[in-house]
Order: sequence, then structure tokens, then C-alpha cells
Amino acid sequence: MTQILVVDDNPMIRKLLGMALSRQFSVCEAPDGVAAMDSIVRHQPQIVFLDIMMPSANEGLDLLEALRRDPQTRDLVVAMVTSRADDADREQALAKGADAFFSKPFHLQEICAWAGERLKAIHAAK
Repeated sequence: MTQILVVDDNPMIRKLLGMALSRQFSVCEAPDGVAAMDSIVRHQPQIVFLDIMMPSANEGLDLLEALRRDPQTRDLVVAMVTSRADDADREQALAKGADAFFSKPFHLQEICAWAGERLKAIHAAK
């Protein structure tokens, strides 16, 4: 089953996204960037939903940059899910390599549909 990782310091956001996505996918969660890296190595998700604002300043963007620098994770699909929703934040995340940007409050149907479409594209490219 396709693995998705939800990274957010807010347990309610992790639970909400996890419940919605688990209808179609296997979901694991991480509360911060350190746990996320461990989860990526352990579970090898196809998609990561990543919050920008976590305990460390810009930790989500730092993690995104680290994923893009690493040859083993540079092609991992990463979508930012954040309350930082202005155009500058969106542009910064996309410039650093995010595949998508969802603003909180988000629409669960939109996120689930996007994940399904991305996974179809990944499997079609193989």
C-alpha cells in the first residue's frame, strides 16, 4: 500500500490529515523534522505533507531543502500544509522544491484528490 507521511507539530492536524488520507493510503506521522527524517528512512513514503512552522524556526523549509539535497530523497513528493498562506510563503516553498502548497484551513477532499493524482502520475512514470 502507498505510504504517506504527515509532518506537523500539531497533533490534531496530524490526526485530521491522517484519518482522511488513511481511507486510501497507509499513513505515518511525525511531530517534527527529526522524527520525519527517521520516518522517511524507515517507511519510505511516496508523499510527505509538511508543515512550515514547527518547533524550530522554518523547520519545515529546512527539512524540504535537506530532502532536495539528498540523492535518495530529492524526488520525494512534498506538499506544504501551512497556516503561512501569503504569496511570499508560497513562492518561497515552491522555489525550495515543494510540489504543492496547501493553506490552513485546508479542504481534505482537495488534499486527498491531489495525493491520488500525484500517485497515479508516479506510477505511470515507472
